[in-house]
Amino acid sequence: MIAAIRVVTHPDGVTTSSYKYLQTSAHITLMAFIMKHIKSSDQNSFINKQNKVIQSSFPVLTRFIPNISKLDLLNLLEDFCNRTLSTQRLAQNGEIEDFEATTFISAYSYNRNNKQIIIEVSYRLIPFILYIKQQYIGGRWKYSASFTSSYSNLIYDMIITNYDKNTSSLKFNLTEIKEMLGIESGTYEIYSNFKRKVLNIALHEINLKSDICIDLVEHKVNRKVMFIEFLFRKNNCT
Repeated sequence: MIAAIRVVTHPDGVTTSSYKYLQTSAHITLMAFIMKHIKSSDQNSFINKQNKVIQSSFPVLTRFIPNISKLDLLNLLEDFCNRTLSTQRLAQNGEIEDFEATTFISAYSYNRNNKQIIIEVSYRLIPFILYIKQQYIGGRWKYSASFTSSYSNLIYDMIITNYDKNTSSLKFNLTEIKEMLGIESGTYEIYSNFKRKVLNIALHEINLKSDICIDLVEHKVNRKVMFIEFLFRKNNCT
């Protein structure tokens, strides 16, 4: 698996954000920790171009990310500093009207004596975090953190960012879905292998552990699968 690029379409339909997927449960829970501290009132920080400073302690963070060492946490924060979120808005003719890029964390610090950790989030990231936070209502990040397959995380994330947009299905050709899952070209060329090793495992895990159920529909041309469609609904078993 190569790095998957996640693209999120904002409610206005013309603004999109893209980022390299945060793949592990530690990444997801740290992002949930940041989301927890970004409030709707922080829109003022965005308007005034003021970064958001989150101050916490190592013991508090380890309640979010159990069994993580100080070194692993610092490496995780460093990784967030190196991950870029790109946001663009298109004009009516399809050309880029506005483009901005920022890292998930602008800066961080750790003091060994008082065990205090300071995380600085760029003001440019605030609208995106508030939007994603709406999708992760009800502690949905806990489902993502429980998945063992990175493909489960990607598909679940893909679904919930469309879940409340008056739609109940998403359709892709095989090239599109493989690119979105970060699958290298030439891998899983035989559809039955792709279905067995990626789709079936991910959908089984999502249906078993999360708040949504997904059914897979295959669209064929001359008996060959050309498109797949995810039909999703509320999971009443969780």
